[in-house]
Amino acid sequence: MIIATRRLVLAGLSAAALALTGCQTYTAQTAVRDIAVRTGNLAFAASQADRDAEKHKDDKDAILYRLEQGSILRSAALANIPDDTAKPATQLDQTATNQAIQAGNPVSPRIAYLTRSIAALNAAEEKINDYEQKAKISIGNETGAILTNQANLPYKGRAYDKVMLNTYKALNYLQLGDADAARVELNRALQRQRDAVDANAKHIEESKRLAEDARTNGTKDEQGRSAGSYDVDKAKSNPRTAAALDSVESELDSSIQAYGDYVNPFAVFLDGLVFTVQGTDASDLERGRKSLERAVSMSPQNPYLRADLDAAEALAQGRSPAAGIVTETAPAAAEAAVVTAPAVVATTEVAPAAPVTAPVVLPSGDLVYVIFETGAAPFRDQIRIDIPVILVTSSLSYVGAAFPKIKLVADYAPSLSVISGGQSYPTAVIASMDSVVAQDFKNEWPTILTKTMISTATKAITQAIIQKQLNDQGGMAGLIGAVAMGALNASTNIADTRTWRSLPKQFQYSRLPVSQDRQITLASASGNQVVTLEPGRVNVVYVKSTGATTPLLISQFCLKK
Repeated sequence: MIIATRRLVLAGLSAAALALTGCQTYTAQTAVRDIAVRTGNLAFAASQADRDAEKHKDDKDAILYRLEQGSILRSAALANIPDDTAKPATQLDQTATNQAIQAGNPVSPRIAYLTRSIAALNAAEEKINDYEQKAKISIGNETGAILTNQANLPYKGRAYDKVMLNTYKALNYLQLGDADAARVELNRALQRQRDAVDANAKHIEESKRLAEDARTNGTKDEQGRSAGSYDVDKAKSNPRTAAALDSVESELDSSIQAYGDYVNPFAVFLDGLVFTVQGTDASDLERGRKSLERAVSMSPQNPYLRADLDAAEALAQGRSPAAGIVTETAPAAAEAAVVTAPAVVATTEVAPAAPVTAPVVLPSGDLVYVIFETGAAPFRDQIRIDIPVILVTSSLSYVGAAFPKIKLVADYAPSLSVISGGQSYPTAVIASMDSVVAQDFKNEWPTILTKTMISTATKAITQAIIQKQLNDQGGMAGLIGAVAMGALNASTNIADTRTWRSLPKQFQYSRLPVSQDRQITLASASGNQVVTLEPGRVNVVYVKSTGATTPLLISQFCLKK
């Protein structure tokens, strides 16, 4: 009895220590870095992101920290802050094209950050692809994993993570002047959106199987001890539980603007813009037209998008648009009429093709696109909801289960005024990441519910059985057991709040003709900034705002010389 009691004391102390050190959610753990990002302290944020990525490079959260590192380094590139890690480009995972340009020369902070951003995103993508490949050859049984806290399982990347990963890489390559590499990333982003639909269907089927297995065959804890059956559907319909779940789901629905499952309108828009402006044959131009058509269907109120689609349709039909996108090539009308965009797999390598017709000169002159990335995407917090369980006394009781919950970030600049030639061109929303993230969460919610309810109920029932056995022994065993199990429950009953926090709240853009002085003024709450455009037929000025009054981060690149 003395030995057993001593073991219980040690178990209690260990569990208490675990509760003190392991009960912080990801949201709490990364709060300091997130505040630095949103207040514009990017030098600190970039340094912290580097440290985090190195610290977690081989653990369950490696993908998430690499994603954060990639986007924060990209923001640092937009800010053009000094980078002590600047080295020759050949040591920075630079592309072959830019290596030839920069080889052996010190690189600017902007190029250094962009190439390091690509390297971080590549590291995340490598691990994501590895998980996906293993999932294809494994049975996918999660019976054992379901009893482990979901936050302790490997973070494999959500659908919108994967789409944004390749979209950011495409933008980085465009800024580095590597159009071919950007096209490859856009191909992959397109395929990611297609793959996500099938992946979600499999997750839903798996959660249904787990729920049915728990109801008919019963549940067991991680040591194989039986905890009896658990009916998830019956538990969800319990009035006390149902009311709390309805509140979460109603709040979630209010955050969603319908785009279609796993579709990111900004990725679709960028695909349309690049393949139209840089299109080299009829197939490219038709793909660009289709992507812009899809973007219009998701953001019909955006006036610039409608103008881009009109221009793309004219080009795809072999006509010179009266005003619109500047391009150097256009297919013959007869050829364009029969061309359709081919299916593109993620591994497709895109090579430039020769022009099929003479250059088209547009009377509208040069164009500038101002892409505005504003605010911060939703993050995950946790909420406690009581779920019903039948404990050893066969009486109904409730236990608090920790569920993730989407929270929106209100601090953001709602628009940006672009002034040129005495006229104002306010940016218009092309994609709400609030909606993208919330829709993804809603798709995942049934699986989250099933796994959390089964896991929490199984642990509660098992602990009640053990506690009764300890109480029956008498002495200190019951008290010590209660301390140990209480601490263990506190450390494991934690919601999985891991999410890519450094994404923006919205993507917006405006589209305007280039004035004779080739200058635009960006007007925001933080002040006005004049930007002189680089030489080019189609320029992109990329602007990021992390908060309502934080200074703008501004960069530009040429999409068409």
